[in-house]
Amino acid sequence: MASKTLVVNEAGICLSYIDSGAPSASPYVTIFAVHGMCFTNLIFKKVAKIFSDKGFRFVAVNRRNFRGSSPYTAEELAELNTGNVEQKHDWLRSRGHEFTNFIAKFIQLNSLPQITPDNRSGGSVILGWSAGVSLSIAALSNVESLSKDVQDCLSAHLRAFIAQEPAPLALGLPSPTKNWAPLRETSIPEGLRFKAFAHWITSYFDHGDISKQDFDSLSYVLASPLRPPSIYNMSTAETDEMLQLDQKSTTDLPFFINLANQLKAAYRKVFFDSATAELLPKMRITFVAGTMGPAFSPAGLWAVENDEKEAKTGRVNFKVVPGANHFVHWDDPEKAVEVYLECIDL
Repeated sequence: MASKTLVVNEAGICLSYIDSGAPSASPYVTIFAVHGMCFTNLIFKKVAKIFSDKGFRFVAVNRRNFRGSSPYTAEELAELNTGNVEQKHDWLRSRGHEFTNFIAKFIQLNSLPQITPDNRSGGSVILGWSAGVSLSIAALSNVESLSKDVQDCLSAHLRAFIAQEPAPLALGLPSPTKNWAPLRETSIPEGLRFKAFAHWITSYFDHGDISKQDFDSLSYVLASPLRPPSIYNMSTAETDEMLQLDQKSTTDLPFFINLANQLKAAYRKVFFDSATAELLPKMRITFVAGTMGPAFSPAGLWAVENDEKEAKTGRVNFKVVPGANHFVHWDDPEKAVEVYLECIDL
C-alpha cells in the first residue's frame, strides 16, 4: 500500500494515508485508523491486510507532524505551548476539523457506501489507538461546528468509534500517582529517552487482576519475561519505516499537558453527551484494553469505566483482551481484527 495524501482544507493542510482499496463486493465497511506516539500509520499494515481479505476497506492516517502529513506551523506550535484558553480551544477544534474533513472528503471522493438499512454492512469506523484517541475525540466533539453537508455525511456513515488503550492523559485526565514512563525519567539520558520509550511501550507487563481496579497491583516499570517486547518482532526495515523518533514526534507531550482541559471536555462530550449522540445516532462507542500493556492502559480503562458508571448513559461498551499488550494489532493481528469486528458489531 503506497502512501498518498489528501488536502483537507483551504489552508492546504494535507494528511498522508495508506488505503487497502475498495473490496470487490459492495456495500462494505471502511475503517479509518489513527496511530499513537512515535509509531506511524504503518503500524496498522498487518490488520489492514487481514481486513482487506475479509472484504473491508482500511485507511490508516498519519497525524500532523508525522511523515507525509503537514508539519505544524510556528504559529500553531506557539498556540499549543503558550496560547490562552481560547487559542487552545481553537487549536484542538482545528485539528479535529482536519480529521473529520479528511473522512468526509474520502467518503465523497471514493463514493463509500452508507450504513445499510439493516445495519449489517456499509458505513465507516473510527479506530483511534493510544494518542490517536486524542485526535479522534477532537474530531467527534466538534461535529456540530462543521458544515451541514459534512454533518449529514458523518451522521449517515459513522457506525462505530473504537478507543484502543488511550492513557488517561490522552483523554485530559490525570495520570495515576505511581505513573512512570521513560520520556519523563531524568535518570535516562535525554538522547536515549525516546528509544527507551519504544522498548518500554511495546513490552508486556504482569499486572494483577484488572477487574479489581487496584493501582498497587500494576507493574509500572518492570516488563514481563514471558514474552519479548513487540519491537523485537519488527525488522530493522520495519522500524525504519514505522518508528519516528525525531523532533517532530515530540509534540504529543505538550499536546496532552497543555491542552488537558480541552481534551477532557472533548472526551466527556464524545462519550457522555446526549447532543453528540443525537448528531451521530448510529455510532457505537467501545473502549478496548489489553491486560498486559503498560500501566496507563488499565488506568485509562478504569477512569472511563468509572465515568460511565457515574454518567449511566449505557452507550459506552468495554472490551478487555486477555494477554494483549499495547501492540496487539502488530503481535497478534488476527486477534486484533477479531476484537475490532466485535466492536463494529455487524
